[in-house]
Amino acid sequence: HMQMQMLFPDDLSSNSKILDYGCGMGGVCQLFYDKYNCCIDGVEISENELKKAKIAFGMNRNINFILLDNFLFPEKKYDLVFSSQVIEHVHNVGNYLSKINSMLRNNGYLLIGLPNIVNINYLVNLIFFSQKRALKHSQKVIDSYDKAHHHINGWDPLHFITLNASCGFELIKYIPTEGTPISSFLSAVPFFGKYIYNLPFTTRLSYTMFFLFRKIKDVKIGQYE
Repeated sequence: HMQMQMLFPDDLSSNSKILDYGCGMGGVCQLFYDKYNCCIDGVEISENELKKAKIAFGMNRNINFILLDNFLFPEKKYDLVFSSQVIEHVHNVGNYLSKINSMLRNNGYLLIGLPNIVNINYLVNLIFFSQKRALKHSQKVIDSYDKAHHHINGWDPLHFITLNASCGFELIKYIPTEGTPISSFLSAVPFFGKYIYNLPFTTRLSYTMFFLFRKIKDVKIGQYE
């Protein structure tokens, strides 16, 4: 979140309206309030997480926490929609991004974070992937699928930008976040370690990534598209 705050737009104000779509315990809602002193809606699918958010930040009258089942998806209300570590759990990603598009005002912002599949763990798993492991994984998910826990989608930066552009969002800035095991190791190596650590190729092998997009046109994705 420290890295992600570098993507907060500078042109929002106390008159802006922000949605945290998948707010969890509400910490980022408070960050937005501290930055802009504006009204924020935090929406969450988990009643338990929402209770924690209300305990921690519910005294702030400018932050409104809403259970997803009770959320009305208002048209063109928000100047910024924030969503972190959500889209990888969503089955219908086109509808998800289409809804965000419809809730944003013209030229509004989408600030979104998600895992990066192009990292060391992914490459290692790919090397050792086999028919046996594939069958075992399929059965495991069928037996114990948990929407809050399992990632059902994954992207590299290029294809994620493609997806969002197809839904009316133009990229403003992208940053890799959280580092990787190899970059953490390299940063401790004397002399050349920090140089390699800061190379674009190394930093791009990050656990997660954040994107700041701007809505440049209305796009509606149909249920069967």
